[in-house]
Amino acid sequence: MLDRFLSALVAVSLAFLVWLYVRSRDQEMLDNVPVPVQITLASGLEEHYELEINGPSQVPVSFTGPPSRIRDLRSLLQRGDMRIDMLLTVPEERTEESRYLDTVRIDASDIHPPPGVTPLVLEGRNRIPVTLHRIVKRTLPVRFENAAGEQVGPVALEPANVLVQGPQEILDRMRAIPTQAHPRLPSALAPARPETVTLTVPLVDQFDGHHIQATPGSVKARLTLQPRQKIYELTDVPVQFLCPANFSLKPLFRDERAGKITLRLLGPAGQEIPPVIAFVDLSGKKWEPGLYDEPLKLQLPREFQLAQNPPRPVSFQLLSVEAATKNSTATHGE
Repeated sequence: MLDRFLSALVAVSLAFLVWLYVRSRDQEMLDNVPVPVQITLASGLEEHYELEINGPSQVPVSFTGPPSRIRDLRSLLQRGDMRIDMLLTVPEERTEESRYLDTVRIDASDIHPPPGVTPLVLEGRNRIPVTLHRIVKRTLPVRFENAAGEQVGPVALEPANVLVQGPQEILDRMRAIPTQAHPRLPSALAPARPETVTLTVPLVDQFDGHHIQATPGSVKARLTLQPRQKIYELTDVPVQFLCPANFSLKPLFRDERAGKITLRLLGPAGQEIPPVIAFVDLSGKKWEPGLYDEPLKLQLPREFQLAQNPPRPVSFQLLSVEAATKNSTATHGE
């Protein structure tokens, strides 16, 4: 009786070992397959937080299963239909913080391959760090950005302030929201003289790598475009004297070169050589014959200015009319 029992037990054991062997030969493995992880915020948190994933949004997973099921899994992976969906929440005691750091942990139970396929994740490679930035709203002034190189005068913005929504730590540092830099005007539209224009300029929607949203998203900018500038060099500009009525003295330069100067002016491009009057003002006080060094005054066209240091004082002499006549006669006699 005992022999029969032992024989039956041995037969069952052999059959089980054969079944395990056959089953093991009917398994296939995919090793360290990168599976994308889709992390979303729990309902109601989307409008209150900006999600930032700090690293690769995928984890390596190994799979074992029958060859037919592994083929189904390969097909899902090739089509991009195999992914891991994770839902992220924020503890109630952390909801008032401007930034919340967390780590999303992926377990085998979070992975849903075809039936019959077993997933395996490696501890230490199944974590994804994330940062949640709390979204707030602030009313900020608008700052006009001009990166196009145009000469722009005063700018009036309408509206001057807008409502901005974005991460709290970003808006806490912002003193104003800049506009997107307006493009350079076509050269055909470059003004020959100051010209007031009105532009619709969008506001930036990114700041320090974070998304922000302004309401409204654009403003009206009323600005004065200045002509493009150019340096003009004027040579041999004559120096004149401004004398009062019935002036009894005769101004004379001590040498011929003292009566001409060279000037550098900054003004609108495309203009002709600007007319300049250089003079010494002899009105306003009493003069006696003698030698003088007096400051030179300039009368420049509108929209032009000096592009150099002020000219040096002018050296000249004042002679009485009689002495000037004698000096002229003696000069011509020579």
